[in-house]
Amino acid sequence: MDDIEIVSGSSAISQLAPLWDEASVHGGIGAFERFDLVRDAARAAADLGSEPMVVVFRRDGNVASLLALRTERVLGARVAIALVHPLAQYADTAGATLTPEEFERATQLLAQRGVNMLLLRKVREDSGLHAALSAKGLSQGASETALFIDLAAFGTLDAYEASFSSTTRRNRRQRRQKLEGLAGPLSFAVLRGEEALPAFDKALDWKRAWLADRGIASPVFDSGAWEGLLRSMVLSGEGILSALHAGDRLVAVELGFADEATYIAYLGAFDPEFSSASPGQEQMLRTIAWCFEQGFSRYDLLAPADDYKRQWTRKETGVAIDDYAVALTVLGRGVAEVRRRVRPLARSLYLRLSPEVRLAGERYGKPAAAVAAAAALCAGAVLEAMS
Repeated sequence: MDDIEIVSGSSAISQLAPLWDEASVHGGIGAFERFDLVRDAARAAADLGSEPMVVVFRRDGNVASLLALRTERVLGARVAIALVHPLAQYADTAGATLTPEEFERATQLLAQRGVNMLLLRKVREDSGLHAALSAKGLSQGASETALFIDLAAFGTLDAYEASFSSTTRRNRRQRRQKLEGLAGPLSFAVLRGEEALPAFDKALDWKRAWLADRGIASPVFDSGAWEGLLRSMVLSGEGILSALHAGDRLVAVELGFADEATYIAYLGAFDPEFSSASPGQEQMLRTIAWCFEQGFSRYDLLAPADDYKRQWTRKETGVAIDDYAVALTVLGRGVAEVRRRVRPLARSLYLRLSPEVRLAGERYGKPAAAVAAAAALCAGAVLEAMS
């Protein structure tokens, strides 16, 4: 018998470990769909006043797939989003790919629980959600590409390095020599668990400073609940921390995760004092070398598809991602349409602001920043028309 149920509340979710074991037989469990993380995220969501829930999909009486969600308020609507958002870089199921019919029945159950809209961000076209959402969901106009280095296609580090020009390889050697001249001989290590925490904390300091200089707020790197969950992933050993030292100075760090045969490059940071010698690039190259040694088939650079990432992939290898909304009520339909039409414009306006104005927006609220952006752009348009 096929059936679907919703389990809600952090206490109930904490008892679902056997269901994750069942679902793993039918499909993969991604780095951000693992039970331990879902359990801890459910507790964090409950503490923040959100309702965590897990949709359980059974086929022939056996658990085939799981979808972890939580609720939040968006423009007055009760919206279900991925439980581990914003920590997770993708939204996906644990276990089997959902059929459009299964997904439709799940949305009916969510509607019965007072949910107005289902909003799933960063859904990969090769995920367990894509088939259902492309049939039932409304794209939110956030399509991007998550680029990756196809390690399996290159086969070896030597073959990968040979794909770069001789000029690029020479420049790397020169930057490496410059870094050693500034701080001492280079050493590289991959750390896990408690041993990785000091380097992780330093990377957070660098990342927060980088964001602050640009007037960018992060829902993860803010010393809050989600950053705490990320730290717990490092402490548990799930996080893979690559550390580059020059002499006795830590100069660059990368935090990654193993998602089956894919390595996810989640966070990179470096000491700005040595920026002229590009320590982040040296650390990244050594991490890629380690990934070849470990047998990973992909090095996932995540979205967006920035130009510097294309330099690393060597080929246009990537996976399309998008945000999808599924309206469950009239209110949800209105919110989905407003979000689809307004959010891309608001994001574009926000990113055009100077760091100073963005910081003011964070201090007084994003509406203030949006008004400032609109005023600046309108003034520019008027001046252009007058000229």
